[in-house]
Amino acid sequence: MPGLIELLSPEERKKLSGLGLAAAAVIVLVILSLFFWSYRLNDLRTEAGRMTAELKKISSQNEQARQEFANWQLTRQELEELEKTAFYSGSDGQEVFRQDLKSLFNQTGLPVPPINYQYEESGKKQYKRLAASFALRFSYPSLKKFLYRVETWPRLLIIDQINFQKIDNAAGTLDLRLTLSGYYYERNY
Repeated sequence: MPGLIELLSPEERKKLSGLGLAAAAVIVLVILSLFFWSYRLNDLRTEAGRMTAELKKISSQNEQARQEFANWQLTRQELEELEKTAFYSGSDGQEVFRQDLKSLFNQTGLPVPPINYQYEESGKKQYKRLAASFALRFSYPSLKKFLYRVETWPRLLIIDQINFQKIDNAAGTLDLRLTLSGYYYERNY
């Protein structure tokens, strides 16, 4: 190789060394740009990973919101069903409450006692409380049967209060004062 360079003229040697320097500069420039793009690519890869994690988080939140919305829709449907079946409503709702109490006493084999009715008169609430207070004398099995009937009644009946007036251990009877409530639904349009 040293013999070939000697065959070149000084001008050709200059051109050849200039081409060599230019080629070396291009190679250095290519190497530097490869390093730059590799760092840039790593940054983009890191950014893509972060964005993917953010997208998964947003997707999870979106799915959670969809599930919550579906649950609220189901709750609304259940509430509408309760309004139709469990609450007293309409112009005859209070009379139906009274008839249900009479049926409840008849099904448990108890005489219908004198009942004191109380109606909530607040005009702002959609659900109004219908309360009935009465005194009864029970045997323990009759009390269990009565409580079972209240619990399994098709409409929503709640025992608000039980006051034990007298407990006769010898006769096995209980004198109680009960407050039983139903709920009246008024649709506000």
